[in-house]
Amino acid sequence: MLAYKSDRKLIQSYEERHTELEKFIQSEFEIERSSIFPIETTEGGADKMKDLDALIVSDEIGVVQNTFDINQMRIDNGLKRFHIIIIPRVRTKDGRPLSSSRIRRGEIFHEDELIY
Repeated sequence: MLAYKSDRKLIQSYEERHTELEKFIQSEFEIERSSIFPIETTEGGADKMKDLDALIVSDEIGVVQNTFDINQMRIDNGLKRFHIIIIPRVRTKDGRPLSSSRIRRGEIFHEDELIY
């Protein structure tokens, strides 16, 4: 999935990102059960997971639409719908979303430059 990114050599390995995400979740949220795994297809397996309660997704139109489509696939597969939790992306002063790609390209952002 990273093959199309021009700055892919600057991207941390999956293991590094997994570890950092796990630390963040444990420090910020009181979540007893969660699963972190690589997503290799649009569905990421969510169309077939029996014990899936919710998906947390960004507010990108395509991502949200895919999430609704996956919920329909679940129904078609005889599974229950999951809750969709949509998180707005943090934006910078220029109105564009903050992203790891922009940070890797050297666009440095300070807390006071972000719009929540």
